[in-house]
Amino acid sequence: MIADATTDPVGSEREETEALFAPEQSIEFHATLENVYKETSLRVLDLLKNKYKLYEHLQSLRRYLLLGQGDFIRHLLELLAPELNKRAENIYGHTLTAILESAIRVTNAQYEDEDTLKRLNVSFMSHSSGDMGWDVFSLVYIVDGPIGTIFQQTMPTYQSLFGALWKAKRTEYALANMRRQQISMAKLFRKIKGKLVYPLNVSDLAWIYLRVVGGELSFHIY
Repeated sequence: MIADATTDPVGSEREETEALFAPEQSIEFHATLENVYKETSLRVLDLLKNKYKLYEHLQSLRRYLLLGQGDFIRHLLELLAPELNKRAENIYGHTLTAILESAIRVTNAQYEDEDTLKRLNVSFMSHSSGDMGWDVFSLVYIVDGPIGTIFQQTMPTYQSLFGALWKAKRTEYALANMRRQQISMAKLFRKIKGKLVYPLNVSDLAWIYLRVVGGELSFHIY
């Protein structure tokens, strides 16, 4: 016996579905979908911005992993230099953590939200025999919870960028120290300045080149 389409639930549901895509219903149906999509997207964005602090996390990544917080980064580098000049196996995590906390206390980083500072930490990458502290040190910013899934795939990129920028900052720091020593020596040996002209000029050129490269990096990142 063939079921009547009017009493067949499956047939009736199929007809209703097909009716949604009928030409006369298509415009209204798609307009409804568009409205639902917009409302859902706004709701999700509102949750990410206000409940899970998406923008605050992005700002923190820029400030600390991309070295945008200049005063903090400079002071941290100065404090870390004696430790990172050691071999990696002779450096202890708790020592670096104490240095990080000290750099936070005396720079503008101290005014950051407490939750942000709790997420900032130091890390050591895997190292081989002979590696120095500079080779394996890294800052990390921990993003967990539901919003952590957004950063899961991009965090390795942030860490790679930190490594490259940190090396450039270290070179800039070393050249700045050399320049200060050079200026002091020039004052002490003013009488024989003519003999120092060539090495002074070479150092000046290296310093200028690094400043230009650093400026270009900062321009494109910040």
